[in-house]
Amino acid sequence: MRRFGCFTLGLAVALLSPWAQPALAGPPAQKLPSALVVLPLIESIPNSRDTRIEVLNLANQYVDLQCFYVSGGDICNEIGFFISLSPYQPSSWLASTGFSDTATYSRVPPFFGEGEMKCAVLPQRPEVEFHNVLQARAIIFGSDGQTVGYSATAFRRLSDGDFTSVFSLDGADYEQCPDKLHFTLLGATAGVSESEMVLVPCTQDLLNQIPTQPNVQYTITNEFEQSFSAAITFKCFDRRTLLQISNTLGRATLGTDTAHVTVRGTSFPLIGLAIDRFTFGNPATPMTSANDPSFQGGRTATVIFP
Repeated sequence: MRRFGCFTLGLAVALLSPWAQPALAGPPAQKLPSALVVLPLIESIPNSRDTRIEVLNLANQYVDLQCFYVSGGDICNEIGFFISLSPYQPSSWLASTGFSDTATYSRVPPFFGEGEMKCAVLPQRPEVEFHNVLQARAIIFGSDGQTVGYSATAFRRLSDGDFTSVFSLDGADYEQCPDKLHFTLLGATAGVSESEMVLVPCTQDLLNQIPTQPNVQYTITNEFEQSFSAAITFKCFDRRTLLQISNTLGRATLGTDTAHVTVRGTSFPLIGLAIDRFTFGNPATPMTSANDPSFQGGRTATVIFP
C-alpha cells in the first residue's frame, strides 16, 4: 500500500510539474509580446497607396528580427531582411521606401505591389521571455484619404528553446493557428458598399519556396439566421471583394445589410483581415475600416524560414 501511495504521490507531483504541461491547444492570444508576427496585408502602389509598418521591441535589451515580405499573385516571391531594435523602442518605415540604419546595421528594402510580411525574433537566449518581445502593426493609406490600420496576428513561444528557423505552431513550441476566422461584414449593395477579404495561409515553406495553396470554405449567415456557403482556392495570398468570392455575399441574395462570415481553410489554417468599404455623410464620402477577425479553435501549422 505504501508503494502504491508513493507512486500516486509521485504521479501527482509529475502532473503538477511545469515540465509536464500539456500542449496549449487553441487560437493564439493577441496583443501580447510574441515571437512571430504576421501582417497579412502590405500595399504599395506608386502615387496611389502605401503602408506604414511599425515593429516594437518590448524587451529591455537589443533584439534582432528576421523578416520576409511575401508578394501576392501566382509568383509568391519572398524578400528577406534583418532589423535590430533598441530596448523598448519601435522601428517604423514606409513599404515603398524601406530604410537603412548604419547604427544598428538594419536594412529594409522597398516593397511594391501587395502581399504580406512576417517577422520573427532571433532570441539571445533560449528562455521564452527572450522570444516573446515583439508587437507589430500596419497603416495602409491612399491619396484618396482612405486609411486601414490593424495589428499583426501574433504567435507566442510556449517552451524554452533555441531559434531554428522552423516554427512549429502546434500548441507546444508555439501557439497554434486559429481553426476558424469569424467576421461581421457589410454586404454589397449594387456594388457601392462592399467589403473585401484578405487571406494568407498559416503554413508556409519559405526555405524551399513552395507556395501554399489552401482550399477555403465560407459559411455566411444573414440577420435572419439563414445560411449560405461558398468555396475558393488560392495560392499564397488572396484578396477579393465579397461578390468576387460568391454572389451569395451580395445584398440581393443575403437580404440584409450585414452578415456573419465564418472562414475555414480545409487544407491549411488561415490568417486574415477584412476591409469594410462604405459611404458616410452628405454628400456621401467613401470610407474604409479594418475589420479584425475573432478566432475559434486551434490547428497545427508550420512556418519555415530560410
